[in-house]
Amino acid sequence: MKYIISIDIGGTTFNTGIFSESFNQIFISSKDKIRYYKSKNQVVEAIIKQVNESIDSNNLDRNKIIGVGIAAPGPLDSKKGIILNTPNLKIFQNYDIASDFTKRLNIDTFIENDANLFSLGEWYSQYRKNNVVIGVTLGTGLGFGLVINGQLFTGGNGLAMEYGLSPFKWGVCEKNVCINYIRSQSKIAYGEELSPIKVEEYFKKGDKRAINIYENYGINLGLVLSHVINMIDPQVITIGGGLSKAFNIFEKKMKSEIALHAPSFKLNNIIISQSKLRERSTMLGASIMVKQALNCK
Repeated sequence: MKYIISIDIGGTTFNTGIFSESFNQIFISSKDKIRYYKSKNQVVEAIIKQVNESIDSNNLDRNKIIGVGIAAPGPLDSKKGIILNTPNLKIFQNYDIASDFTKRLNIDTFIENDANLFSLGEWYSQYRKNNVVIGVTLGTGLGFGLVINGQLFTGGNGLAMEYGLSPFKWGVCEKNVCINYIRSQSKIAYGEELSPIKVEEYFKKGDKRAINIYENYGINLGLVLSHVINMIDPQVITIGGGLSKAFNIFEKKMKSEIALHAPSFKLNNIIISQSKLRERSTMLGASIMVKQALNCK
């Protein structure tokens, strides 16, 4: 059996997965936090250490590892393997990560936008009967990925679907649909920044301030998604990332807003659902990317 290593680097955490060449999950490590480390080099060394420990703890023969796939926030240049001027992982801005990891691990390494890989993993695991699938990641930022006929759509220059960085009525699009929106609104409402989980707890207890925060969040997300639906007309939108855990709380307001602005949503029964696998789909997508990249060599 041959293996593929997947590394998911988010805005605040990272972890490692191992998949078989046929995309069966072998192992996924626990998450480590980027804030535990003081510099870029320390974070890189921590990720490399985690990868090596994952390989060793599973008694893998390194000669049977065909490649490493890295998922990271965009924008990035996947062809050159470089993380560009990303706002959600500033410590790695303009970092030639694929080349560096290839040298450090002595294994071919490839990189792609995390939302793209999430979308690819979601399509492969749950939505292969659909021709047009959009994946959305809600977390430190807002990520989009698009799979058309089983292939990632990355645009003419590899930077398609970076809609979260577009100008919007409240500023940058992702500003009002990310974790910091919940935190900033909670500070206004409660006098201190609360985690999304804590605000969710208050919501379930009927606290009007928490209800207002998440309802407004749902309206904001619905407005953003209506733009995307009107442009792409997907059959499926699957939602992952940390804030997707609160999907049932903001779903109603989100869909009501979409219905106001996107005719295809009602006419064609577009599926908008919470991801069942979340970050595991991202790692699965990274494994698929590696296999596809090596087959193209």
